This record gives sequence, structure tokens and C-alpha cells, in this order.
Amino acid sequence: MYRLTTLTLLAATLVATPGLHAATKTQKPAAAKPSTNTNVRWYRFYDDKQQPTVSDRVTEEHVIRGYEILDSGMRPVGSVPPQRILTPEELAIAKQQREIAAQRARDDKQLLRLYPRQEDAEHARDRQIETIQVRIDFSNNTLNRLRQNRSIQTQKAATFERAGKPVPKDLRSSIESIDKQIKQNMTEVQTRQKEQEKVRQDFDPIIKRLGELTNSPPRATAAPTALLPE
Repeated sequence: MYRLTTLTLLAATLVATPGLHAATKTQKPAAAKPSTNTNVRWYRFYDDKQQPTVSDRVTEEHVIRGYEILDSGMRPVGSVPPQRILTPEELAIAKQQREIAAQRARDDKQLLRLYPRQEDAEHARDRQIETIQVRIDFSNNTLNRLRQNRSIQTQKAATFERAGKPVPKDLRSSIESIDKQIKQNMTEVQTRQKEQEKVRQDFDPIIKRLGELTNSPPRATAAPTALLPE
């Protein structure tokens, strides 16, 4: 398959030229009546017998053989090398590639509107992570208090057991309630840490693309706070 630049150039050439019509052949192109319009362009190619064909538009044969661009006085002002006519499948691929490139350009424009600099996206990422970290710290502090309270309650229960007495029901219920709260807060911390990781993952391609657009290196984020051990 041809590179995109070749496909695009050929497609642009065919689009810019109104229609593919049969060329008018002549053995003596110099005999054509010059136009008084200096903007007129003629297109000349040579067949297998080196016979010239001049037309006021580019045909498929022009494209296949390559052609000269002539001014109104039939003087060469440029040339186009031979090209291969694209198949419908190749034209579809070229169109898709142009659409992808156009969408990427629109996305880049929107991205730069949101974050003119790479640092702006990094700061937005860090603010979100810090907001989540506040909730993690709160849950970790709660876990610390719950574990201290549980230690006190289990010591009381141990005193009853050493004395050969049954542990009061309200004390057992208190320990069970504390265990449930500890589990809930541990789950909360883990959930928030996953949210932080998702924020990093969401911003990674954004920051990388901004770095490509603004030629800036990315800045690393701080490691997440670990769950307090039991």
C-alpha cells in the first residue's frame, strides 16, 4: 500500500481537477490556439509512441503516465510524475486516514483549550489526587482510633475469661461492631486508592499528548499513601 502522503496527493489532484473526461489528442500541440487568459493551464502527456496529448483537464491517463503543466502560451511551468490510480479500497482507506487525522486535530485543539500547558494538566491531576487523599487520611485516622478502641475492649473481654466468667453480651457486641467498622474503613481506603490510580491513568495519555504538542517532559506524581496496617 502506498504511503498516506502519496494517497493524499493523488486524491487531492483528482479532486482539484473537475472530472475525468476523455483527452483530446493532437499531433501538433503547438498549433493549439493560445488563450488570452494567462490563468489557463494545459496538461500534456506522451503515449507509448511518444505522441503528445494535450487537454484542459487531467484524465486517468495523465495521472498514470505523468504529465506536464503548460501555461496559456503552451510553455511548461511544472510537471507531475506518474501515479498509480487508487482502487476503491485504497481510496476508502485514504479517506479514513484523513478523517482520523482531522479528528485528532480537533481533539488536540480542544485539549489545548482545556490545558494550554502540560503543567496545567499535571496540576489538575494532582488536585484530584489530593482531594481523594484527604478522604483516605480521614479513613486511616478512623481506623487507628477503631483499632485502639478494639484493643481496649478485647483486654476487658480477656479479663472476664481469665476470671472464668462469661464475656458480657454488650461487650461482645461492641467488639463485633468495631470489627465491622474496621472492615468498612479498610474497604473505603482501598476504594479511594483505586480512584487515585484511575485519575493517574486517565491523565497519563492527556499529559503525554500535551508533552508532544508543547515539547515538555512529564512530571511524576507522588506515590499513594498505603493502607494502615492492622
